Amino acid sequence: MKDKNIAEQINQTLENIWMTLEKKERAYTNFKLNNQQYVLLTLAIRHPFSSPTELAEKMNITKSAVSQQLAKLEKEGYINKKQHAEDKRIFSIELGEKGLIYKKEMEAFNKQVSEKYHANLSLVELTSMLSALQKLQEVLE
Repeated sequence: MKDKNIAEQINQTLENIWMTLEKKERAYTNFKLNNQQYVLLTLAIRHPFSSPTELAEKMNITKSAVSQQLAKLEKEGYINKKQHAEDKRIFSIELGEKGLIYKKEMEAFNKQVSEKYHANLSLVELTSMLSALQKLQEVLE
């Protein structure tokens, strides 16, 4: 029973950390995006030139849902759809002007968070935490 309680505490702590980071990130960047749009932009930054199908697979949602959000992001200037040179049916997603601004602000936010980690935790603690989180990720996958 104790082990189960620890697992629940880990899950709750990870959820709390995620929600705290989300709130601080949104306050820092001040972009008016919904959750799917935030995720799509993050994926577009981490996986440049992805297709809508690839993004849908990464998010585990339908291509139709991704296409709707991408259309909104494109209209607002966050992304550009680029047609494949050989197969005109295939598009890749690139950051638009606002998307590049978003990326820059996200990098600044992540740097700020990283500095907090280093100011409050030792290198040994950070390394140990990273290792434990990577193992947890493997267990969950």
